[in-house]
Amino acid sequence: MPGEISLPPAEPLNVLMIALGDEILTGWGDVRERHIEYAGRVNHLHVIAYSPRRRGLSTTRISEHLTVYPTRSTTRPGFILDAFHIGAAICRETPVHVITTQDPFTTGLAGAWLKHRFGIPLHVQNHSDFFDNPFWLAESPLRNRAFNLLGRWVLRRADTCRVVNTAEKAKYVRMGIPEERVAVVPVPVRLERFTPEGVPGEEAALRAALDLPPGAPVVLWVGRPVAVKALPVLIDAFSRVLSWHPEAYLVLGGDFSARGGLVEQVALSGLTERVRFAGRIAHEDLPAWYRLASIFALPSRYEGFGMVLVEAAACGAPVVAARSAGAQEIVLDGETGLLYTVDDAADMAEQIRALLSDPARARQLGERARAHVAERFDRAKGLEAIIREWQRTAATAR
Repeated sequence: MPGEISLPPAEPLNVLMIALGDEILTGWGDVRERHIEYAGRVNHLHVIAYSPRRRGLSTTRISEHLTVYPTRSTTRPGFILDAFHIGAAICRETPVHVITTQDPFTTGLAGAWLKHRFGIPLHVQNHSDFFDNPFWLAESPLRNRAFNLLGRWVLRRADTCRVVNTAEKAKYVRMGIPEERVAVVPVPVRLERFTPEGVPGEEAALRAALDLPPGAPVVLWVGRPVAVKALPVLIDAFSRVLSWHPEAYLVLGGDFSARGGLVEQVALSGLTERVRFAGRIAHEDLPAWYRLASIFALPSRYEGFGMVLVEAAACGAPVVAARSAGAQEIVLDGETGLLYTVDDAADMAEQIRALLSDPARARQLGERARAHVAERFDRAKGLEAIIREWQRTAATAR
């Protein structure tokens, strides 16, 4: 059974990871902390991270068991070759038992080349819902169709694969990847930091900072406002909600400096007085924002996992989310939250209206959601599951 194979205690596990970004060095979210925890469970974790040369980052030993090598790439495509050269140097200098890549495309290609060159077992991760996804393919038809083919090529060369939802695993099996080679392992979430209880005066302080009246309902979204998050749908839905609940506010947390079109949509919709752009929110501050929310909304067209749904639910916030693969992995429709048809603003508005009109039901869904994620997404079990996958991959060499 997957997870039961492990390396002998006498053979320490050295892992080479190829990462899509340098957040582990820049400190975004809990990425650094998570990888320190991974590294503490193996002999050494070497992380090659895509990083533009302009950032000026350098190789950094973050902990006794974790070293990060920024690629300092001059171009994004050049990252693949940069990652291969750095990885080759590491493999020549130290025993590496497993290569793990953060996606089946660019990092996956670099990992497949390293496997071919050094004969090291390859573990390919996928944190989203990419393959044959019509929304993803439509974003950049030529590029993403090429990636769709590249990803299949990489997966056929992987010894094991990790996905974060069961729908993506089903796709792999349909593509001919043996089921036993694919494990569903969600992203570990530190749930103990996300609780319904805050410090005294916390909500009042946030309301004052945002100029929100006491008791006014708040629909909250937080994240990176990229196209896949479908924020125009949320803004459209909220404008409809106001016809039923004119006292409500929409709070958007994230860096909107490059998304002027969304700010313009809010203005053209006459929502300026009812929408608050809260700016980028530090990860450690998120629990207070989730506790502020009457409803947490996630309109993403596709999500692999949806960590914010787990965090919001752990804080007891009722959630309304688009029916993506990741959301369906977390939200039990009608029991721990409400799901709606992707890109259907009218349907989203109806689900938000239903909860704002029935606060008792909303609280009940929030309480059930909290219990559900506490049982399903234990962080320690998630961390150990990832290490077991690396051990299982390394064992294929024998």
